Amino acid sequence: MRTTPGPARRLVAAACLAGALAACTSGGDPRPGPPEGGGAPSAGPSPEDVAARVELTLGGTTVTAGVHPLVRVGEHVVATIDLGADAVGEDGLPLGGALGATTPVRVPALAGVRLVDLAHDRVHPVAVDADGDAVTAGVDPAGTVRPGGARLQLAYAAPPPGVEALGLLLPAAPYLAEVPVVDGQVPPPGLPAPGATGAPAPGDVATLDLAAVVEARTVGLDSFTRELEGAVSTLTSTEEVQVTLGSDVLFAVDSAELSPRARAALDVAAARLTERAPGTVDVVGHTDDSGDEAYNQALSERRAAAVAQALAERVDAGSYPLRASGRGELDPVAPNGSDAERALNRRVTLTLASEVTTSTPVRASGGLPPFDGPTAPGPEGVEVGTTRPFRVAAPRARTVDGHLVLDVEVTALDREVDSAFGFASLSGVWHHRGEDAVQPQHSAGGLTVLLGGSAVYPLDHLEAVGPTGARLWLPLTDLDTLARLDGGQTRTFSVLYPEVGEHGTVTVQVDAGLGSDALRLTDVPVEPEQD
Repeated sequence: MRTTPGPARRLVAAACLAGALAACTSGGDPRPGPPEGGGAPSAGPSPEDVAARVELTLGGTTVTAGVHPLVRVGEHVVATIDLGADAVGEDGLPLGGALGATTPVRVPALAGVRLVDLAHDRVHPVAVDADGDAVTAGVDPAGTVRPGGARLQLAYAAPPPGVEALGLLLPAAPYLAEVPVVDGQVPPPGLPAPGATGAPAPGDVATLDLAAVVEARTVGLDSFTRELEGAVSTLTSTEEVQVTLGSDVLFAVDSAELSPRARAALDVAAARLTERAPGTVDVVGHTDDSGDEAYNQALSERRAAAVAQALAERVDAGSYPLRASGRGELDPVAPNGSDAERALNRRVTLTLASEVTTSTPVRASGGLPPFDGPTAPGPEGVEVGTTRPFRVAAPRARTVDGHLVLDVEVTALDREVDSAFGFASLSGVWHHRGEDAVQPQHSAGGLTVLLGGSAVYPLDHLEAVGPTGARLWLPLTDLDTLARLDGGQTRTFSVLYPEVGEHGTVTVQVDAGLGSDALRLTDVPVEPEQD
């Protein structure tokens, strides 16, 4: 995000990926150049300009997206994206599924097209009308590309005054880190007919109806890390931090006496708490369902008290009062159906509601944990898949406003055309937040960054709560990787992570699970932040 005035760091322009950004120069500079034909650049982009062009491999063909500046209209901002494809049949090329998500909780169409403000860790989901549908306009509001192209327009909440650019997360494309925000007239909602010039005739296409917007939100981004081989898990949002300590590291069986291994976990927990402004810390003990319920309740209370006493030696208890309690077996995060699930339920949670004041880097010490799965350097990639062979590679990562952005390439290694089987193995069924949390079924949200013994999950945001209480979280990456990919084609997309400090290379991993294939990509080069 770019602001003026103020000290906020300026987001770099989208990285120049081979064949992805037509605006990139041969020298690799991702910043848009002057218009063809020479001449001095204008004082600033106009709504009719194309700020960036990207290529998307979708529907068995190459789709070109011309992204216009974002136009402020009162409390809203309008995104305009011109779509064209190499090969489009008479019925058009539907992209609505690839630009949206398959989820157990209803979300609007095109939910995957989001504006991002990494400087303030916020995301702008698409605005919706009274029926919960996305407020869009164009030749086909659902995103179908017809012969001659389609202009897709979407409404969002406007950023605060002074914000000059936002990032654009467009599925099947590398993350565009800086799309200008301008004042002016929104471009016409339809493209000219093939061979015609100028805007379409009035009445040919519907105009974006901003009066139909009933909800246009900005949502805080959350981050989740596991440190010290899973002994410490930290869930961070703009409102609060929740640190989960695994009881099997802190205590022996049936004991409330801290173990020798607890020291390092408590040190990490204290660091995470003191990143925030002072406030009361709730220390809550939990057990699994083994044994007597009354015994488990008492054990959880004793363990919470032991952790609170140890934390009082590591934080200023006057500024961070510690309030200990126990919940026994009443609040499981897993079903208690196996030893692994019961281990997740044996925990002590620390919750502090306050604003972030400082940032402590994720612990990157120690070697990578053992891994049973295909492993290769990120630029080289690994082969996965059972029904069809695919290569997953991570040629680079980049730093954008202090955050890590991973660029991923998935290539179909066969000769299939319009196969019934696509690629959908980068996230499993289960969510790292527990049994009441769900995610899109075919997203890339299972790609974690490993820094020594720590795992960093993609940034995400709470999108909706279903009628049964299921909480739907959308990661900042492609929400549906199952779209058609023919043999020999490559799909490129990005995954956004929180700040992880400065690293020359990173390792990314997908754990094996129901719906996900294990893979590890090492030595992914990280490009430093551009000025």
